[in-house]
Amino acid sequence: MPLEVFAFGSLCIMAEGRCYLSSYLTGESPNTVGACSPARFVRWQQTPQGLESRLNEVLIDRYQDGENAGYPTLCKGRYLVDGERYHALEEPTSLNTLELLPELMAANIASVKIEGRQRSPAYVTQVAKVWRQAIDRCKADPQNFVPQSAWMETLGAMSEGTQTTLGAYHRKWQ
Repeated sequence: MPLEVFAFGSLCIMAEGRCYLSSYLTGESPNTVGACSPARFVRWQQTPQGLESRLNEVLIDRYQDGENAGYPTLCKGRYLVDGERYHALEEPTSLNTLELLPELMAANIASVKIEGRQRSPAYVTQVAKVWRQAIDRCKADPQNFVPQSAWMETLGAMSEGTQTTLGAYHRKWQ
C-alpha cells in the first residue's frame, strides 16, 4: 500500500480542518471556510505594550519590537496562566523532516506531504523547490545525502515561528 508522510509544515494539535478552538471563537469551521483563524476575524493593533494580534477581538499574542510575529491561531497564542505568559497549548513551529529523507526513502514512502493550505503561492513555490532538489539529490546518492545549509535556511525562514522540529520522529518512545 502506498504510504504518504507529512514531511514539512505547521504542526497543529487538532486534526487539520477540524479546529474546534477556532470554530468556537469565530463560529466558522476551518473545513468549510478553508482556514483556521479566518482573515476577516484577524486584527493587528500597535499598543504601548507592543504589537497585539487578536482573533475575533480575543488577544492571542503580544509582540515586543523586533520579535517575530506569527499568524494569530488560538492554539499557538501566548496566554497569561497563573501570572506567567507562555505558549500554553502549542508553540508556533513547523515539522521539517528533510534530514530524515534517506530513511523515508528507504522505508519506501510513496510521497511526502508538504503543507500548502492557507499558504501563499510564494511559500508553496519556495518550499516545493527545496524539497524537489533534496529528493532528486537523495535519490542520486542516498548514502551520502546531507541537507544543504541553504535548504535548511530557506525552510527555517518559511517555518511558523521561524523554528523547526522533527516532531514525534525524535521522541524516545517511537
